[in-house]
Order: sequence, then structure tokens, then C-alpha cells
Amino acid sequence: MNVFVTGASGFIGQSIVKKLLQGGYSVTALLLPQEPQSLAAGTTIVRGDVTRPETLAGKIKGTDAIIHLAGVVGFQTWKNCLAINRDGTANIAREAMSSGVRRFIHMSSVSVYGRTPHVPIREDFPLKKIGDPYGDTKIDGENILREPEGQGKLDLTIIRPTVVYGPGESKFLPTLLDNLRGGKFRIIGDGEQPVDLIHIDDLAAFVLRVIQEPRTIGRTYNMTNLNNPSWNEMVKMLCSELGIPAPRKHIPYKTAYRVARISEAISGLTGKPPRLSRYSVRLVGRPYHYLVDAARQELDFTPSIDLMTGLRECLTTAK
Repeated sequence: MNVFVTGASGFIGQSIVKKLLQGGYSVTALLLPQEPQSLAAGTTIVRGDVTRPETLAGKIKGTDAIIHLAGVVGFQTWKNCLAINRDGTANIAREAMSSGVRRFIHMSSVSVYGRTPHVPIREDFPLKKIGDPYGDTKIDGENILREPEGQGKLDLTIIRPTVVYGPGESKFLPTLLDNLRGGKFRIIGDGEQPVDLIHIDDLAAFVLRVIQEPRTIGRTYNMTNLNNPSWNEMVKMLCSELGIPAPRKHIPYKTAYRVARISEAISGLTGKPPRLSRYSVRLVGRPYHYLVDAARQELDFTPSIDLMTGLRECLTTAK
């Protein structure tokens, strides 16, 4: 099977491409014109941009399945999120259908649920737009794909992970470590909310399972590690590994949200990224309960990498 991968050069993309190659799959990797070939070693490389449909023409033809990973990450402008998460998904879907490629695996996010705390969230939980560029456009991307799926034109599977971490991840963990080292970190709320992280190796293994199993067609799957500790426990462990005092100061959720709103307003004036975003506050400040029963019951898949073990691996790799 020849698998076409968008976003192949990214943190998640490189790991999934590696897993596919190890599994004996042929991979066609979509790279931007300026990206080095070394980011997709072992693949057939084609050049294009999901935001420019003319660059995609004919590039998917001859492949058997698409894994669509291209997307913005974290706090972003509406312009970027709309161009990539929404319009980029539409462009890839149209090219897939014109090329006769039906199998389509789409990487979405638990952000589509609107960050609803304190309730169990299965895959049939209502999607909710909350004015978040990232989550709202992830909903748009899913809805765009649902239409041709409903018309029998795409064999679709959607995966909704929590935040993905692991060696090489450059946003979540490095920022957290910098804030801890600089004494700027504050635990939002009481800190007893669980950490919503999934190791990249677990996510890549799940994607491989999905592409191997025809019964995943038409299905949607949450993906997180339900055995993760609380924020208090994780921060204490990280500070112990770093040899620094654990932060004792907490900030109420509502206060953090107001600070983030002001920080984003200042960012809009200066053009610099905000020190704190509402996206980040929503992400870590409340307890969420994303259930993974579908993956466990249908595919006998449960994430296996313990968070503390995975984080220690990241710290060792970074040294």
C-alpha cells in the first residue's frame, strides 16, 4: 500500500512516516517547496502546499490512502487556522476525490468538543465552537470531510488526540520547561486536574492500527492516556528532574483567563506572541474526561507509555 501523507515534515508527521516505513508501507510525503528532503527520508517526495490547490494537482494520483496531518498547532491567528485547518482540508479532499483515492484518515483534535470540563466525553459528544481559531476550524475541517463521506466518496476515519508530546516536540514541553526554570510558572486552579497528553509513539502506533483495519472506516476515535497524573504531580516530577524548586503559587482559572485575554490584546498591538493565551488556559486549567473506549473495545488498543517515563525520555534527549 502506498500512503500519501500531508504534514509529513512535522513532529507528528515524521513519527507516523517512520512507523509506516517500519510497517512495510510505501510513503509519498507532501513537503513544502522550501523544506529539505531529509525531513522525509525513505519516502517518495512531492512538493506542494495544502493552501494552494493548484500545487496539489496530480500529486495524490496512484496512492491508496491519505493520512492528512497538515494543520496549525496551538495558539494561532484566524487567518492561519482558516487557511490550513479548514481550506487546506477542503483542498486535499477535493484532490483525493478527483484522483479516485477513497481512504482518508484525518487528524483532528479533542478541541472540537469546546473544552467542556467535568463530564465524560465520548466520540459522539456534541461539537462546540467557542471562538477558538484552532478548535473551531478543526470542526470546520471535520464537517468538510463529512459531506463527501456521506455521499460515499470518501472512506473516512477521524482521530482526535489530546496534546501530543515526545522527543522533538517544540512547543508544549519546551515552553513549560522554560517557564519552570525561569520561575514564571503558575499552576492554574488547584492543580488536581489530569494532564491531557499522549506520547507520539502511542499516537503513531494507533494510526498504523487504523490504516490496517478496514473496520475503522466510518469511525471516529479519541486518543489520550487515561493513566496520566495530575498537574501537581507532573510539575513536581519535572522540577525534581531539573533540580529546581517546585512552584507553590496557583492562579484561579478565571484570573488566568482574564490575564490571557489582556496578553492576546497586547500581542495584537505588538505582533509578538502572547505570554499567555486563552487557548493555553483552556487547555490545562480544568479537568477534562476524554474517553477512549472505542479504541480499546474495537481495536484492543490502549496507550502504553507512562507519562513520567515519556517525559524523562524527553528531558534526556534535550540534554
